[in-house]
Amino acid sequence: MSRLVCIGAIAFLSACASPASGPSAGNIRNATLPGSHERIPIVELATAISPAPNSVGSASLRDGLSGFSSSNANKGLQKGDVIEVTILDTGEEGLLSPTETKTLNLGRFSIDQDGFVTLPFVGRQHVAGSSPEALQKQIVKDLRGSAVNPQAVVTVVEKPSSTISVDGDVRSAGRFPLKSGQERMLDALALAGGSTSAPGSTMVTLVRGSQRGIVSLARIITDNRQNVGLSPGDQIFVEGDTASFTALGAFKSTGEFKFDEGKLTLAKALGRIGGLLDDRADARNIYLFRSQTGTAGVRPIIYHINLREVANFTYMQAFQMQDDDILYASNAPIVNAAKLLTVLQKSPPMPAAPAPAK
Repeated sequence: MSRLVCIGAIAFLSACASPASGPSAGNIRNATLPGSHERIPIVELATAISPAPNSVGSASLRDGLSGFSSSNANKGLQKGDVIEVTILDTGEEGLLSPTETKTLNLGRFSIDQDGFVTLPFVGRQHVAGSSPEALQKQIVKDLRGSAVNPQAVVTVVEKPSSTISVDGDVRSAGRFPLKSGQERMLDALALAGGSTSAPGSTMVTLVRGSQRGIVSLARIITDNRQNVGLSPGDQIFVEGDTASFTALGAFKSTGEFKFDEGKLTLAKALGRIGGLLDDRADARNIYLFRSQTGTAGVRPIIYHINLREVANFTYMQAFQMQDDDILYASNAPIVNAAKLLTVLQKSPPMPAAPAPAK
């Protein structure tokens, strides 16, 4: 009977406030966003990633740059653009003599600040906002009286209005033109001479208007969704900084641990910190805290790992750690209850003895 009373007392005490090294599993599951009653989402590891081996699902990754539009630079003609115009004639007679050549390069022309360009045989044309293809059709239309079967080719050779800036830890920072309209993030870094740090320890920030996204260079290289198309005015900042995660709670080793982002799985991270303390940790309640960047801004998310489930060991091999992740191992309820019993059993301090009489 006394044994049952003892067990009941421990169960009651474990439900009350007790000495602990961090929040309990119940505290974590009831956690809300600061200043609101909105629950912080908790995602089971099994549903956070694809069940396929060695694959990482979108839920286990920050959105990075995937929220940016994939549209490339504006292909339309703009003020200040420089175009090259070549005309051809496939007829036997006409503007171009068949005895010499049927191709005539008219040269390069700049679009003025009013959006007009003046071309030989065609005259002054308003082209700002239109496409090279539209200008080609206009040239062909105006040449029909001088050539039998005219054709035209308009090529944009310079777009001063379509530039991007690349700053930070690159070999040649500066402003660079978007010539083809098809440039992507890796193209911009190549124009700047590349990063001075290893991809795994390099973070790349893209600023486009009010949008802002950050992702590791290693992820841009391996995940094509992060290698987004560039737009005029984009600002790119490159910062070399080794990623790290923090381990807290009932692990054999706690503290900050450096790693190359994209090369450390959750399984390896647990191995690096030595695993759980057998006499303290609750293997059913391991948590990973992460700040996830998306279209709504930075939002916290919590991943739950139950090491009693064998399948989670496979999932941990596919789940990639990210910079600033926090791993937390909660104490087993019985451990916190035992701590409280120890505190209650301590003898109260005895009063100091009176000073001897003189």
